[in-house]
Amino acid sequence: MSSMQLTTESFTEWAESDPELSCALTAVQDLPAMTDIVSDFLITIEDPDWGAKSVAQVIARDPAVAASVLKAANSSYYSFQRQINDLEGAIAVLGLATIKSLVLTAGVKNMNKRFGLIEKLLLEDAIGCALCAREIARKTGCYNPEEAFLGGLLRHIGKIAMNNLDSEKYSQLVQGVYNDEGELAILERKHFPYSHAAIGAALLNHWNISPQLVASTLFHNDPASCEKMGDMAGTMAKLVHLSGVFCIRLGFGQRTPREDLDVYRHPGTEFLGLEEEDIDDILHDIPEAFVHTCNSFMG
Repeated sequence: MSSMQLTTESFTEWAESDPELSCALTAVQDLPAMTDIVSDFLITIEDPDWGAKSVAQVIARDPAVAASVLKAANSSYYSFQRQINDLEGAIAVLGLATIKSLVLTAGVKNMNKRFGLIEKLLLEDAIGCALCAREIARKTGCYNPEEAFLGGLLRHIGKIAMNNLDSEKYSQLVQGVYNDEGELAILERKHFPYSHAAIGAALLNHWNISPQLVASTLFHNDPASCEKMGDMAGTMAKLVHLSGVFCIRLGFGQRTPREDLDVYRHPGTEFLGLEEEDIDDILHDIPEAFVHTCNSFMG
């Protein structure tokens, strides 16, 4: 690419000369658009004069999303002293950043055509990575925490897309990974003409999500390659990649935790400035936040 900064236009142009991305861009045309509730919510909060009432009216159109927001607001995790019975109250006490995270998480869940074990694990993986990314960003100051949350939440959106496009093939892919039949990247090419990173980035580009999130999704397994897209995109990719390592260590969306995985000496910890005590805090504190957040969306 000639430009050092990724844009929506340059991503599409890049796909014209990259067969895998071109195939992914074609495939996402068969996927549903971002749900109206999510797209309308994002449009509403772009208005500098947005108010709790207007945001609540949008959320209220989807009972499942509204219920998840209220459930989260009343969870013991947020430790509020009074019962919150309406969306305007939830928005007031949680704040726009948290509401945005909740609505996007609900949107990711609602992408699934069904909700069995595979879908449950995919959602747990997304939530776990999002929480780790936000906490790393908070502790290091390397990125806006709520944008980091979205980066973690969307990093494996391509896996959900694959599952939607062909659940039988994706089930075979997952079974192959569990049976140690080969590396994920090789098994993906066996069942699909693109990687989960490629179709994930193509889907976010199709939804007009920010170029930094498109780039971090495309390069979350190879963050060094994302540096050519600009400093912010490179930092986000490293942040999301490290968050995924924490997910594996803690067992979020996995069969079992990988307690042997050394996150303390991972290259991303030094680049992002994550101290040893910060890592201790994440490993100790995030599981509780994970349980509370999952409870808001699994029921």
